[in-house]
Amino acid sequence: MKNLRCRCTVLALAAIFAVGHTSIASGTYCACMPKPPAKMTKDAKADRDKFDLGQKVFNGKTPPAPGDAATQRTRLETLQRQLPEKTAKKKDLTALAGKLSEQQLEALEYFIQQRYPSSR
Repeated sequence: MKNLRCRCTVLALAAIFAVGHTSIASGTYCACMPKPPAKMTKDAKADRDKFDLGQKVFNGKTPPAPGDAATQRTRLETLQRQLPEKTAKKKDLTALAGKLSEQQLEALEYFIQQRYPSSR
């Protein structure tokens, strides 16, 4: 009886230690300190504003502005080809022809250049 109790105790302790060690190891740890954000310059601020405007145009959250549909269509077709295949199926940029100002179109070009740099 004493022998059985001793075995059960040893098995219980072994199970506790086995489960306890696996629950502690829950992932990796990087000992390096995070890098501070880069200082914002005026150029970086302007680029951020341009990127934000381009993102709004891409998502359809800007009001339409009059523009030349013929010249915009060729630029928008070029941008459409730069999109990844999955995104190009969902988004038809040529539908925006004639509805964008020059500033909005430049911002959209900048956004796509930054957002999808290695596409096709």
